[in-house]
Amino acid sequence: MNASHIMPKGHDIISKCMEFRIKPEMEQKVLIWKTFGCCRFVWNSLLEERINYEKNNKGKIINTTPAHLKKDNPFLKEVDSLALSNTQLDLNKSCWILFSKGKAPKFRKKGKDKRSYTTNCNYRSFKIISRSDFENYIKLPKLGLVRIILHRSIPDEWKMKHATIKETASGKFFISLVFDVEVEQKEKAQKYDRLEAFDYSMPSLAVSASGENDIRKEDIHWYRNLEGRIAKEQRKLSRMMYGSANYWKQKHRIGKLHEKARNRRKDFLHKLSHDVARDFDAVIVEDINLQHMSKALNYGKSVYDNGYGMLRDMLAYKLNGRGKVLVKIDKFFPSSKRCSVCHEVNHELKLSDREWTCISCGTHHNRDKNAARNLLDEGKSILNRWASGDSSLILTPSGVLSEKKHHTKVHAM
Repeated sequence: MNASHIMPKGHDIISKCMEFRIKPEMEQKVLIWKTFGCCRFVWNSLLEERINYEKNNKGKIINTTPAHLKKDNPFLKEVDSLALSNTQLDLNKSCWILFSKGKAPKFRKKGKDKRSYTTNCNYRSFKIISRSDFENYIKLPKLGLVRIILHRSIPDEWKMKHATIKETASGKFFISLVFDVEVEQKEKAQKYDRLEAFDYSMPSLAVSASGENDIRKEDIHWYRNLEGRIAKEQRKLSRMMYGSANYWKQKHRIGKLHEKARNRRKDFLHKLSHDVARDFDAVIVEDINLQHMSKALNYGKSVYDNGYGMLRDMLAYKLNGRGKVLVKIDKFFPSSKRCSVCHEVNHELKLSDREWTCISCGTHHNRDKNAARNLLDEGKSILNRWASGDSSLILTPSGVLSEKKHHTKVHAM
């Protein structure tokens, strides 16, 4: 092996993704749209073959490539072949997961599938060309030179692996570049003096144990604040003829409103998670299942608008990058029902009770504040157990510390 390819001790290779806006010409847009359609065609064709094969050969999965489809469908040769190959790999993964559960992946429908495709990087087809500080291009397979808005610089030592080109609902085009980055290993801190805990709160996203990082209602509800405008534009769209020029213009107007809510949400959560990761050695959160909560309690719109799951993911990788940890408390821990003073559990507490008084010590509690304090105490206990070498805890490579989950097998009688 060449010595230049040997990674120094104490270093890791991690993946980093950077997203930039691109501005293709009309001919390039048409080719991108063709690639979207070809990827959808390959997905549906291969999926149909595998479903039919699986019916006749139980427990086996056929693994065909898009090559045989090109004989009868020469239009597939016009687009990037690696985009079709990545579609096949995505289908392979979905089939392995769902076929074992007795299910099958869904067919992709025109107008409703994600308008994106992924292509791999080789140094002949991928290249960023800078003609000036304000004029940059990226060379892509089949597309050639495409105008790219480099809002931040890319270090020369980063190695580009693959790229995803996508079109948003507002008609804008973006490219997500994934790099292999060599970073120095950071040892986890031995002492966790500064701790913070967050309890999920539907009205205000999260309540902190310290009270310094509480979130106001006025700062969130990004989708709710634009919901009236979106409904108005949707009514206009319903009166237009599908496929007309005005129809697509109106679709893009609606897409811009959704993007505005999404961008505001991401901007707020990025700033909040950055400040918390900088100021604290460890952060404690509850491992609640937001997807089940949104379905069981009919709070889907509010749960997804808050973006609490996104906040947990951001905290995990930002803390991990600083050598810190995110502690996840088991979802069955009675954080809301337990008194944070005497630890008496109130089994009669209902979901509608936002305040309650402990019958044991007489302390009056705010439901969310009490839960945050209980999470903080439990998090301290878990960190102490981890420091003493407790084998019932696990620290994932992403920097999340939690209890090991024990899976019990059910034997048929």
